[in-house]
Amino acid sequence: MKKIFTILTFSLLTCAFAQERIVHQGRMWHPKPMQGDKMEAAMAKKTQKYNVGNENYPMNSFRVITGKDQGAVLRITFRTFADRDKYILRKSEMDYWQKNVIPHVDMSKDAGTSLWRKMENHSYNGSGNSDRLRYTQVTEYLVGSGNMQEWNQLRSKLVEAHKKTGSKARFNHYYRFSGGETHLIHMSVYFDSWEDYDKLTSVFSTELYDKAHGKGTNKKWLDNQSNIVKRRSTFIREHLPELSSIE
Repeated sequence: MKKIFTILTFSLLTCAFAQERIVHQGRMWHPKPMQGDKMEAAMAKKTQKYNVGNENYPMNSFRVITGKDQGAVLRITFRTFADRDKYILRKSEMDYWQKNVIPHVDMSKDAGTSLWRKMENHSYNGSGNSDRLRYTQVTEYLVGSGNMQEWNQLRSKLVEAHKKTGSKARFNHYYRFSGGETHLIHMSVYFDSWEDYDKLTSVFSTELYDKAHGKGTNKKWLDNQSNIVKRRSTFIREHLPELSSIE
């Protein structure tokens, strides 16, 4: 009887954990030439009118400030799978967006919605700071379709190196599971000012990695990563509080 109770308890906990998994939904909006300010102003009004205070719709917005999507606004919601069923976009909200925001958007660049999950085992925070910071540096990796197991091993060793050395770095990893190329990974590093950016702890420090795993291991790690990554790029985005429903 005790064994049955233990199994049942474990099953219930597993189900509860599964229900609490967070889905990050993102969509990039590109303004028409010279209409970025108008697009953002319309988004800000829509956010204040329909989203602030709505507990089922936590959302953050970011302006991309470097790279090919510079000037675009990325809006990200994060909810559990169960919450995704609860929030239904109101017709008045959709009408407002179509009337006030879309006229300033270059829909020829629209790539639609994508869904992401955080890779907890590949994330680390030794900074002691979990606050929302102004800037995020995002490094995008496209991993070969048959190389995800190797990728997981490499990133686990990276996190292990930071833990072993007591690193002050802070980074998260996310993977896209719907809405585009599979095996796409985003690594996010956070900073609050350009002065801070210049002083960020190196995530890929040779000294740090070799100290944790042995001399010469960092080069081997980098070589292995180069063999499995098909594409790599980096961009920086800035948080937009006035376009976000939460801080």
